[in-house]
Amino acid sequence: MRTVNQLAVVDPAKCNACRTCVQVCPVTAIEMKKVAGKQKACIDGAICQACTICITRCPERAIALELRVSPLTIGAELKRTSVAEAAAICLQAHMYPDQIVCYCHRIQAKEIAAAILGGAKTPEQVARMTGARTGCGVLCITGVIRLLRSAGLELKRAPGCQWYGTTLSIWDLSEEVMRKYDRDFYLLRDRQQIDEIFPGGGHK
Repeated sequence: MRTVNQLAVVDPAKCNACRTCVQVCPVTAIEMKKVAGKQKACIDGAICQACTICITRCPERAIALELRVSPLTIGAELKRTSVAEAAAICLQAHMYPDQIVCYCHRIQAKEIAAAILGGAKTPEQVARMTGARTGCGVLCITGVIRLLRSAGLELKRAPGCQWYGTTLSIWDLSEEVMRKYDRDFYLLRDRQQIDEIFPGGGHK
C-alpha cells in the first residue's frame, strides 16, 4: 500500500486547452470542461496520484502539485482465497508472483493480478488501483499488458496518445521463426532451457 499526499492542480489562467495532459495521464484523471465559458483541463483529485507526468508535458506550465487535504491510499491486496488465482495469472504471463513489474513503486506481479481479480480490465484501471505506471509512466506497461492478457482480457484502443503494445518475448515467437534464426541466435535451445526453469514453461 502507498500513500499519496499531493495532487496536481490546473491554473485555468495558463491552460490553453491543448489536451496534452489528458492524453498522457496514466490514470485518466484529467478531462476537458468548460470553465468561465472556455474549455480547460480539469483534474479529478479523487483519482490523481501526483505522478507529475502531466506537469512535465504541459507546454504552458499550467499544472502544479498541491498538498492534499486528506491522503490518498493506493494498493491492491490479495485475499487469502485469491492467492492461487493470482499465481495462475502470473504463471500464464511467465512471471513470478513476487516479481517486480513497476520498478518506480516496487509493485509486484501478484499486486497487479490482485487488481485484475478485483475488477481492473485496462492498464489505466490497474494504475488507479495499484499505482503502476505512475512513476516513469513507460517501463511497466508491457508487464501490465502481459498480465491482463494472461487473465483473458482483450485490450481495445488506448485512451489519448498511449499505445497497448508489448515487447516481443521468446514465448511469442513461432517455431518456424525460431528454426529459421536458430543457427545464429540459438532460439530453440534457449526456449527449451527457459521452459524448464521459468514459470509458465510450456504454456502459451
